[in-house]
Amino acid sequence: MSPELNGNDALLMVGASEHYADLFYATRFRAPDPFVFLWTPSEKLLLASNLEIDRARDQARVDRVLPYASYERKARERGREQPNAKDVLLELLRDLGLQKLSVAAEFPLGTADFLRGEGLALEVAATPLFPQRLIKDDEEIAAIRRAMKATEAGMETAIEGIRSAEERNGELFLDGEVLSSERLRRMVHRTLMDCGCVGEHTIIAGGDQACDPHQEGFGPLQAGETIIIDIFPRDEESGYFGDQTRTVCKGKAPEPMKRLYETVLEAQQLGLDQIRPGAEGRSIHQSIQQHFVDAGYETGEKDGFMQGYFHGTGHGLGLEIHEGPSIGQRGDVLKPGNIVTMEPGLYYRGLGGVRIEDTVLVCEDGYQNMSTLPKVLEV
Repeated sequence: MSPELNGNDALLMVGASEHYADLFYATRFRAPDPFVFLWTPSEKLLLASNLEIDRARDQARVDRVLPYASYERKARERGREQPNAKDVLLELLRDLGLQKLSVAAEFPLGTADFLRGEGLALEVAATPLFPQRLIKDDEEIAAIRRAMKATEAGMETAIEGIRSAEERNGELFLDGEVLSSERLRRMVHRTLMDCGCVGEHTIIAGGDQACDPHQEGFGPLQAGETIIIDIFPRDEESGYFGDQTRTVCKGKAPEPMKRLYETVLEAQQLGLDQIRPGAEGRSIHQSIQQHFVDAGYETGEKDGFMQGYFHGTGHGLGLEIHEGPSIGQRGDVLKPGNIVTMEPGLYYRGLGGVRIEDTVLVCEDGYQNMSTLPKVLEV
């Protein structure tokens, strides 16, 4: 599906697709260095360096791959002794006769100023650049299933590590050595690598650390407190992510902690039961907020820290770990083919944090849960 050009000659994108999801989506070519991509009404073009041109011609889903060196030579012929990337881009656009260009909101400002200074017209395209990214096709769904399979293998490694650990004065030891967040994270990442995925910023956070939702966790893990494990690896083959969170406690959990956990589990099921085409993310989010209020769990700042429920309920998942549609304050409406997370949580310092997350596919008649791992607090 070609982009909406609004009368412009082409969509112009410049960036490193390894870190630029829209560019990878448009080309299916992953590169660590910036390259130029043009999408006209009739074809997709990629400008590649000598280093990447053969791989681009083999892998990129475009109509033509053009050599950077040819346009570098044209720039020299025009009088540029040492042409830079902007000069080369200008020669390409002149050669193709492109004068009016759509660019993404993230387009490099310096390049935009240069091109406008040379008389080209640039217009910022609507956001999202590719709305079709939100609706996953069969290939994308299969890629996320692979990522989810690896995610669950990593989660099993983490939970089994905690389950197998022994307690010494409250601290956890595994095979005679302290079981820390860092050590368990390395164990998880090795499992993910064995499954063809890469894990970064995996969260294994216990106690009060778990009350900061994006705290990765550090130091020895403790018995008798909540440990949040949030794993979101990227499938190396496809670039798509998986995402899952479980909360566990080594040994017997105190009753207030059990009630906290059960309340979050009920909230998650409440959210899942509402997943269907036409459901509004804001409505789902508000129903979970109300569930927590009805259960007596307040949200707000206390002693300088946020407590209660202070993040969104879910997000889209794909080439980015957080993408549309949102299940939160925005009014996004779910459609068949969306893949979203459902991850309510409650966080109280001194008691602990609990978050439970599944990834689901929105279907014509409801949803399909792509997460299969059981939800158990005590291990």
